[in-house]
Parts: sequence; structure tokens; C-alpha cells
Amino acid sequence: MTTTPTTNPAPADAREAIKAAYKDLRKRGYFCRSNFWCCQTCALAAIPKGRGERYVFYHQQDTRGLMKNGGCHLAWGGDGEEIAAALRRAGLAVEWDGTPHQRMWVELA
Repeated sequence: MTTTPTTNPAPADAREAIKAAYKDLRKRGYFCRSNFWCCQTCALAAIPKGRGERYVFYHQQDTRGLMKNGGCHLAWGGDGEEIAAALRRAGLAVEWDGTPHQRMWVELA
């Protein structure tokens, strides 16, 4: 019996997949955080000066949803298509309307 090796092992959960996508996005200059501050308003205010153009995060309120149902919304700034592609490469399904005004919903594909 032969098996075909996979280049990217399937993530155990959405948090692991998000971490993999963050690694990719950081190489592209994005500021990425998980469980970042209490809410979106506080998290946006806490992004370091000069990093506010390219970021991806989920906050503590999103973490509760992630733990409960295996998916969450990601706040982001930058190139939405580039971010969505990195998330998909990491094994996540991405729901997003393609506009800069909508957070992306991610869950394991």
C-alpha cells in the first residue's frame, strides 16, 4: 500500500489553522494576533503605530465563539484576497462578501 504524502497536514482545529495562516501572513508584513484584547474597538486601538494598514486578528469575544462552535470572525486590514488565500491554504473555509467592510468568517474546511 502506498500513501501520498501531504505537504500541509490537516490542522487539528481552527485555532491551529489560524496560527498557520498567521505565520504565512506575517511573512507578508501583516500584524496578526489571536485572542487580542476584549473587543474589536480596543483591539484596533492597540495595533502598534505604523502597523494599522495590514493586520488580522480575532478578539476575546470571538474566542468564545471559536471555542463554542469551531469558527469565528476575523477583523482585518490590507488585501482581503491575499488574507483569504492564506487562510484557505491553512485549511480554513472562508466566508466573506469581498468588501473591506465585512469581517471574514473562518472555520475548518
